[in-house]
Amino acid sequence: MVYRPHPREIERVRALRSILERYAEDANYVFISHYHRDHFTVPYPSIYMGTTNESYKKIYSGKVLLMKSPSDENWSQRRRYYGLRKAIEGITRDLVFADGKEFIIGSTRLIISQSLPHGEDNAKTGRVIAITIVDDDESLTFMPDVEGPVSQLAVDYVMSMKPQTLVVGGPPPLYLSRRGFGEEYLSNALRNLMAILRAGFLNKLVIAHHTLRDLHWRDSLKALFEEAGKLGVLITTYAGLLNREDELLEAMRKDLYSKEPPPNDYLEQFKRVKDEVED
Repeated sequence: MVYRPHPREIERVRALRSILERYAEDANYVFISHYHRDHFTVPYPSIYMGTTNESYKKIYSGKVLLMKSPSDENWSQRRRYYGLRKAIEGITRDLVFADGKEFIIGSTRLIISQSLPHGEDNAKTGRVIAITIVDDDESLTFMPDVEGPVSQLAVDYVMSMKPQTLVVGGPPPLYLSRRGFGEEYLSNALRNLMAILRAGFLNKLVIAHHTLRDLHWRDSLKALFEEAGKLGVLITTYAGLLNREDELLEAMRKDLYSKEPPPNDYLEQFKRVKDEVED
C-alpha cells in the first residue's frame, strides 16, 4: 500500500509554511539550490508543500533570487525552472544564476559552489548548488540533496570552505536499496562524512532530509556518531538546533495511519492533484 501524507504531516507542513512566509517578509535574498518541488516554493497550490495561490508571491516578491542555473539540469528540473520563471517575472527584484559565484552583502560573504551532482556523479536526478555563508568569524555551509555526500566534488567543496557548521542532505535510508541505495552507497557516504569530520574544522554537523526518512537513522550512522564524539563535533538535526526532539512524521506514516486513521474521504484530495514526487 502506498501511504499518502498523514493528516498530521499536512498540518505540520502548513504550520511551517506559515513560519517560512513570516521569515520571508524580512528577507532580501532567496536561495534556490535546485528545482525539486521540496526545495523551492512552487507557484501553484500544493497539498504536499502547503502552498496556496499566493504563497510564491510572499516568498519571491521584491527579492533577489540566487538560483541554480538550469543549463545542466535534467528535463524535469528545467521544466520546473521555466514554469517558476514565468510565474515570477515582474515580481522579483532580480534573478541571478549563482553557480560558482561569490556575493558580498554588507559584512557577509556568500560563496556558491559549482554545480554538484544530486548524489553520485552520474545521478539522473539532476544537479544542485550549495551555499556557504561567512559573517565575521562564523561560517555555515548548506549543501542539500547530495545524498551523503557521495560525490567527491561535494566533498571537495566542503573541504575548501571549512565551515564551522555543515547542513547536509545525508545518505538515503537503506530501505531504498531497491532504487540503488544499499550498503555500498551508505558506506561511501559514511566514508566521506568521516573525512569531513576528521578534517578538523567542524563544530556542528546537521543531518537533513533523505536520512530522516528512516526512524533508525542514528543506528545506520552509529560509527559517525562515535567518531564525532571523540572529535567534539555535535551531530544533530534541525529539530536538535531548536532543542526539540525529532518527530519524523514521514517515517512514522505507516504507524500513524494505523493508530490515527484519517476520515474515510481523506485520500480523495490526493486524487485531484497531479502526483508530486521528487524526480
